[in-house]
Amino acid sequence: MTASWIVFIGWATKAVLLLLVGLSVWSFAIIFDRKKSFQALSTEDFDSIRDGLKKGAASSSNSGGFFSKLVELFKSQAGGENAVRDRFEAHLSESRLELSKGLPVLATLGSNAPFIGLFGTVLGIIQSFGTLSSNTSGGMNDVIASLAEALTATAVGLFVAIPAVVAYNVYSQKIRVLAQKSEIIRDLYLAQRASGK
Repeated sequence: MTASWIVFIGWATKAVLLLLVGLSVWSFAIIFDRKKSFQALSTEDFDSIRDGLKKGAASSSNSGGFFSKLVELFKSQAGGENAVRDRFEAHLSESRLELSKGLPVLATLGSNAPFIGLFGTVLGIIQSFGTLSSNTSGGMNDVIASLAEALTATAVGLFVAIPAVVAYNVYSQKIRVLAQKSEIIRDLYLAQRASGK
């Protein structure tokens, strides 16, 4: 392997590391943005709204929380059960779209960052063997340094992937729970309306 190829592969390995660092920054920016979005979403009113609807209370809590706003949405417009269900589906779809921003990116980074790191590792190992073959004086320090750099790429790839996968799973579960709780409120509201309370 010629010296120019060894140098090129060395730069390619560094480029992979820089790419992984950039992806890590992007991943954490999405994670913190989603954290702020979920913290701003007040869902503490679920128990009070659910209990009120079970008891047949006609009014919702004035907490300004997500589920209180959901009941107010149901009450704000006339219509039968189908109209309530349609408004509910539209509201829930809009909420899901807002809350799931960036989650596909986290899923993609979680599944692909290790492969990008592995690619950097393979390039680094190729560079190490090229250095070893062209270095007849037995300079093992250069080879060991490039091997360490190569393995760093895999570690950084895992550092990008693991938090992205964890955050994706946590936020996806929160969206599923929000949807299930919303369906409970909708069904209780419709049952209350049907009973004429």
